[in-house]
Amino acid sequence: MGKGAQNPLILPKSAKELLSGPSYAAKVLAAEDAWIADVDFALFHKEVHELGKTLAKEQGEADVAHLQKIIWWSRLCQYIGVATMWWRVNPISIFFLSLGTLTRWTIVAHHVCHGGFDKCSTEYNRFKFGVGSLFRRVVDWLDWMLVEAWNVEHNQLHHYHLGEDSDPDLVETNMAYLREMQVPKGVKYVAVLYIALTWKWWYYAPNTFKQLKATERRKRGQEILGRGPLTFDFKWLIGRGDQTFFNSTEFLVRCLLPYFVQRFALLPLPLAFFSRSAYFSAMVNLILAELMTNLHSFIVVATNHAGDDLYRFERHCKPRSATFYLRQIISSANFATGTDVGDFLQGWLNYQIEHHMWPDLSMLSYQKAQPIVHQLCRKHGVPYVQQNVFYRIKKLVDIMVGDANMRKFPTAFEREADLVED
Repeated sequence: MGKGAQNPLILPKSAKELLSGPSYAAKVLAAEDAWIADVDFALFHKEVHELGKTLAKEQGEADVAHLQKIIWWSRLCQYIGVATMWWRVNPISIFFLSLGTLTRWTIVAHHVCHGGFDKCSTEYNRFKFGVGSLFRRVVDWLDWMLVEAWNVEHNQLHHYHLGEDSDPDLVETNMAYLREMQVPKGVKYVAVLYIALTWKWWYYAPNTFKQLKATERRKRGQEILGRGPLTFDFKWLIGRGDQTFFNSTEFLVRCLLPYFVQRFALLPLPLAFFSRSAYFSAMVNLILAELMTNLHSFIVVATNHAGDDLYRFERHCKPRSATFYLRQIISSANFATGTDVGDFLQGWLNYQIEHHMWPDLSMLSYQKAQPIVHQLCRKHGVPYVQQNVFYRIKKLVDIMVGDANMRKFPTAFEREADLVED
């Protein structure tokens, strides 16, 4: 090779900038994205849509019976945890209290609030479950988050804006401050651990409530105030702090206080009349269980849509379109699947691909759909990410601390007919 000649195996910088991956503006598909050019969108949409209709049609009494079984598993976890929490600080109580809290949210409430049982049960209906009154919230699903706020933030905004800048749960965007922070890597890892142990009340409760209030403002024709994530402001406890998005007193009273009172005041209170040591043990077990259920849920929730092998998108798309279905697949990751026990321990969040394609199906339907969807993706050459949840933690943390980036789907290769203004 003569002096000054360019090695043909090395792309010039200008050509690299055209390759897909780091930029929405890419005009050339990188090897990892070559599959995009071969997708038959019309056939893919037809087969996915028909499968969804078939799964919905097949739902019935078996799905409700399966739900009731899982409800009793979740309740049994809570019963064991409560029955043993007086006995020293012990891992049995901590584990079962944590697991019972997790599964009531991520399995029972999650699928009921999506309408997975609307057509086959009047009791487990999205328009009744946990909404309308404090009584229904206490009976159906009492947690740090207000159910109405969760329904807006998760069911509407997250599911139908997945991987877009307007997705309120896009980890790469929400963690921009941590990713860009000029501090030692160890400090970032400590920050990740803090978030994982507190995120339900520190991030999720205020962020979902913020989205509920934004929706109310939109309905009144008022300006939407900011789209960034909102975390707990400790000044709210003394009536101060940022009041831009909502009144902090309303947030504390409506969202956090009912769960706090039930969990940390009323639940251990009877033990105080019998034994000081039993009451102390119960309080410590409840606090440690709270930390554990935050960590457990963070592991199985935050990992769903984060990793350098998953995509984010520049523009919005029509629900139930070919592009919509494709995005749910390539911006989600499944974990190990196939057994009730394994699925229960993972909060049934190991079927994220199938769940995002058809949010309003039952847990049993996702078990049936998973191998079919996997095979369908292989047929169409669409990437289907399924890995051990602990491997996905590494992918998540790399995104959070800035060691990795999500892939940006090249807008030039989007199906224009499916795109709309948000």
